[in-house]
Order: sequence, then structure tokens, then C-alpha cells
Amino acid sequence: MRERVSPAGVLAIFIGILSLAGCLQTVTQAVQQKPAGPALEYLGAWGTKGDGPGQLQNPVSIAADALGNAYIADPGTGFVHKFGSQGKALLSFQEDGLKHPQSIAVDGGGAIYVSDPVRASVFIFVPGGDHYRELRLRTRPSAANFLSVAIADDGLIYIFDSDASKVFTYNPRFRLEQTWGLPGSTPHPQKGAGPIESGHDGFLYIANSAGNILKFTREGHFVAEIAPPTNQGKWNPTDGFAVSNNLIFVMDSDGRMLHVVTTEGKPKLDMDLAPDLGQGSRPAPPLAISGRRELLVLDALERRVLRYRINF
Repeated sequence: MRERVSPAGVLAIFIGILSLAGCLQTVTQAVQQKPAGPALEYLGAWGTKGDGPGQLQNPVSIAADALGNAYIADPGTGFVHKFGSQGKALLSFQEDGLKHPQSIAVDGGGAIYVSDPVRASVFIFVPGGDHYRELRLRTRPSAANFLSVAIADDGLIYIFDSDASKVFTYNPRFRLEQTWGLPGSTPHPQKGAGPIESGHDGFLYIANSAGNILKFTREGHFVAEIAPPTNQGKWNPTDGFAVSNNLIFVMDSDGRMLHVVTTEGKPKLDMDLAPDLGQGSRPAPPLAISGRRELLVLDALERRVLRYRINF
């Protein structure tokens, strides 16, 4: 004989099913709500001290490409280096005319641009390291000058001469298109400014001697001065800052604290890098952002590069 299930039994079964579904939903939510990782995740460091190919002696500037490769100019040896994302030496070369490599940049095709203030020039090398061209500026050569270079997404080349407070714009065919100076109305337009960075937003960013960052249109029209919040110490962008995805990465004047702000100047992140860099006060390390969303920090004192994954 078939047994009948009472209404009370049906209700109990139904409640049990609902309870089981609730448990499964809770487990699913717990899996989905796993704690997020740190906004900036330390991945490690690489670098070898020395004066040979693939070694660092007096590195002063760093750039990165879309694949995560790092490019470093080292006036201590005259070498220009290219490293893989985890520090594998891929290319090292010297150029007879390039005696004082200073600022370094790389374009979308892998060509390498290196400034030399003593020659008032920017040297251009093909991805394999062969010398391709030299852009000679109509300005005074000086070892004390700061000559920096940045490449825009469309291939325009921007060279900032600190002594002259001028920006030279070259098209991808290496023809001079425009020259403009920091306008007199610009806050703190004194000498000693730089470097220059090109943002994906189409604006140019130049560090000034007051420790702030000036924002310009590509034609040289002043837009804004980006400064630390009033409750923060002084920035040191003149040793190198980075612009990526509408964010500015800049070090504090003590060389240990990293600040991230939007290109409108709104604070995004403050992080103490002392656990990785060391506790002692130091010059602010130059910075670069790779296409793999990694922050590269050039620790010149220890001849190494620190890597951080950007999770925001």
C-alpha cells in the first residue's frame, strides 16, 4: 500500500529544501566575498651591481613597455639596458657619442630614446640597440642640465630642456613641429624642473622645482598645478614620477613614501615602501609603469628594481 505524506510532512520537506538553498547561497557569497588583495602588491626585486652588460652601477632613469620589459640608462658605465619583466638581461649597448645617458623612454614599436645633456641631444635606437638617429636641440649643452624625453601614444616626441624651460615637440618622422616655453604665469616656472611625462589622457606633466607637478595641453597651455594635500609632506617628482591610466605615481621627499593621485589631483593611495626599500632616508627613486600593470621602482642606491602589482 502506498503511504501518504501528511501536509505537515510536505511543509517540513519544503522548509528543508529552502534551508539547503540558503546554505548554498551563503557558501557562494562567502566564496565571492574573499578578501581583496593589497592595492599595491610587492612581487620582489632584481638587479646586479657591476660595470658590465646587464649590471647596474649608477642607474638614473627607468622606462617600461607594454610587455613589461624595463629600460634603464646608466651614466656610470654609459650602458643602456633592457631587462625582462623579472630582471633577465635582454640587451645592453653603448654608443660612442652617448657619454652621459640621462632620461630614457620607449615608444610603441620598441624604439629607445635616450637624452644626453652634454650634447643637447636625444639619441634614438632601434629595438635591437642599433643607433638610428640623433635629435640635436637648439639649446646650450651642459652637464648640469636636465634633459628629459617622453613619447605620446600617437608617437609624438616631447623633449623638455630644464635650463631653457622649453618643450620641443617632434613628429614621428623626427621633424620639429613646435617649441614652447613654460609661461611666465605658470606657478614656480624656475629652472631645475623636469622630468616630462605624457599621459594617456593627452596631457603633458612636468615636475617643477617646488615639488609639484604642472599639467599642460600638448600645445603648451597651462591647465593646473597638482600639489600634495595640506596634511601631506613635500613630493619629490624631479627624481622621476610616472603617469598611467589617469593616475600619477610620485615619491615623497624622504624617498620612502609613495603617493598616488588622480590626474585631477585627488588622493588615491599612500603607501610606505620602506619595508622593501629600507628605512633610511634616500633620494626619491625613479618610477615607471609597465603595460602589465606593474609599478617599477629604481632603487639606485642598491642597484636594483623593485616590482609591485597594481590592483586598483
